[in-house]
Amino acid sequence: MQRNNSYPTLRWPYASLCFIVLLACYASAAPRFRLLYSFKCNPGGCGPNGGLALDPFGNLYGTTPGGGNDNATIFRLAPSSGRWTYTLLHTFTLAEGSAIVASLTVDHSGNLYGTSINGGAHDVGSVFELSPDALTPGGWTLQVLHSFLNSHADGQGPWDKVILDRAGNVYGTTRDGGSEAAGGVVFELTRGSPGDWSEDILYDFPFYKRGCCPYAELIFDAAGNLYGTTPGGGTGNGDGVVFKLTHTASEWKETLLHSFQGTDGSQPMGGLVFDAEGNLYGTTAEGGKNGSGTVFKLAPAQGGRWKRTILYDFPLFKNGGGPASTLVFDKAGNLYGTAVGGIGPCPSGCGVVFEMSPDSNGKWTYTVLHRFTDATNDGAEVFSGVVFDKTEKHLYGTTAFGGTYNQGTVYEITP
Repeated sequence: MQRNNSYPTLRWPYASLCFIVLLACYASAAPRFRLLYSFKCNPGGCGPNGGLALDPFGNLYGTTPGGGNDNATIFRLAPSSGRWTYTLLHTFTLAEGSAIVASLTVDHSGNLYGTSINGGAHDVGSVFELSPDALTPGGWTLQVLHSFLNSHADGQGPWDKVILDRAGNVYGTTRDGGSEAAGGVVFELTRGSPGDWSEDILYDFPFYKRGCCPYAELIFDAAGNLYGTTPGGGTGNGDGVVFKLTHTASEWKETLLHSFQGTDGSQPMGGLVFDAEGNLYGTTAEGGKNGSGTVFKLAPAQGGRWKRTILYDFPLFKNGGGPASTLVFDKAGNLYGTAVGGIGPCPSGCGVVFEMSPDSNGKWTYTVLHRFTDATNDGAEVFSGVVFDKTEKHLYGTTAFGGTYNQGTVYEITP
């Protein structure tokens, strides 16, 4: 049959335009991944395990556990005309800290706060502050706020980031130490005279039934109560808990909000996040229907109880698994996080960044925004969570491996 060429200049350009428009629509809807920096050991740091922190100017700050002449480091990535400039801000001595895997916290003055698992005066961890040096342009000064004691009188091994209250006091957890069978502690550091900080142990985990060995950062509610997780202990099979600490006149009292039972999750390694209604959200690294972790919600109920809902069961690493980081909300109510598993060339998968979106019926849809492939322009082993910039147009995070030198990356995703 003869081809109809009646409208050769009308039909084909129109079809091309439709095709181009469809491609443009698809490109704008699909998440965009960009590699911002590839780490290279010595003299710079490498292998970042912790996430990133943003200052009001859009600079990114993070830590590496090693690579700075074999010592831990703090770095900054500064944006400029679409490019990012890496600056090594500090290389730690053993007396200051070692094995730093936590994210940093930035205060309103641009000071950075963090923790180290080892090192410090007694080699069981420290809390530090890195401040811009007013006398040296571009310089930074590190102060150790507290070196944990190698005794039952103190905690040992702070794993995650610290938080600040409005007065500038510092709060955090340690996974070991304490007087109640070394189940870890919740601590507060209070600022005194310039350069002087004092520590108070707010809660000493009594090992097992009340939770054990907290890894994650804490969060405050509007009333000043503290909330957190422990990956062990509880009233079940030791699968971990969600707890609340309430400040009374003379002490902080713990309330167990939930003890995991394995089938509903196990080993919550990440912290918690509130929504606008006061519900708590978090992840478990194991357990659930498929044994590879969950995303959960805890909602306040009558009588001081909390109702647990499983929002997502990770399907045996097919679309990620083993989430160990804290989630983050956007203003539309969507949740974002990372999981270390996922199909890929790595033994259990190289990790994913995911989004959880609610619908009007209260159900949540899970979407993989990016699947890491361990490539030179990509990354692998995503242990930390993601952070939004102030416009909520870009997510930022780190990988411990992958990149140009296979020593870790900083990446950006535009959802």
